Amino acid sequence: MLLTQANWPSIVQKDLSEVFVDQYRDFQSMLPMLYRFVDAQQGTEYDLEAGDVGSVPVYTGQITYDESKEGYKKSVTETEYSLGLKVQRKLLRNDLYGVVRDQVGLLAQAFRQKKESIGASMFNDAFTTVNTVGDTLALCSTAHTSNVGGSTQSNSGTSAFSAANLEATRILMVKFQTNRDNIRTAQPDLILVPTDLHEKAFEILNSYGKVDTANNNRNFHQGRYKLAVWDNYLSDTTNWFLLDSKLMKRVLKFRQWEPVSFFRSGEFDTITQKFAGYMANGISSVDWKFVYGQNAA
Repeated sequence: MLLTQANWPSIVQKDLSEVFVDQYRDFQSMLPMLYRFVDAQQGTEYDLEAGDVGSVPVYTGQITYDESKEGYKKSVTETEYSLGLKVQRKLLRNDLYGVVRDQVGLLAQAFRQKKESIGASMFNDAFTTVNTVGDTLALCSTAHTSNVGGSTQSNSGTSAFSAANLEATRILMVKFQTNRDNIRTAQPDLILVPTDLHEKAFEILNSYGKVDTANNNRNFHQGRYKLAVWDNYLSDTTNWFLLDSKLMKRVLKFRQWEPVSFFRSGEFDTITQKFAGYMANGISSVDWKFVYGQNAA
């Protein structure tokens, strides 16, 4: 495939007042808010879940010693991505409006968009096994297991987004236990929603009074959570997620084997210029306890 003067006849003539590039795709990335970026150091990278220690027994004259061990181990390998444009040298020379330059500039937007889609896939596929966590189950599952003696736990539901269901989800998340059934201190503080739930989420988090009732009760949710709206990148219009952002930034990783790089070279035989971008990365989380997902109908 080649950008040729035959396909762009208008931009080599002086009868245009302006060329409007309506494919401008700039956006505010959500990745820094949700992921910890890590530079990969080897071909396959691993994260290890540590097993918890047991509960403290009554002292009966002799110290009881516990045995702890490794939890689950999660591997992630790189996926490579590339995209390029080949431009006829004649078109590059005769382009009077910088259109070819703008087309090449769209490569950078395309790579930004691809990175965003990769990051969003962790949540878009949260209820499937496309991206699994340490126990080889979906990020949001009703039956997360432990390999150090803990009980099966759930971080997946089907409740629609509402003030009442938000509080029910918060309670379920606060009651998460460690991988050996000890009490832990989950602190859900962030709600992630798609574009379609933005208005509803804003009302729930900012209303002074109780939401959608005539009661004069104070709104329990007012100011309690931060709100993240992933416009266009969360594919389901009704699914939503409650997050513990502190734990999330520890375990949810966006690994980069090679950040986005751009290249330019000439091709002698066909007298063309080639522009290309390349990156290699991968996403992963060994733990699931930073999120409770609602796969709402």
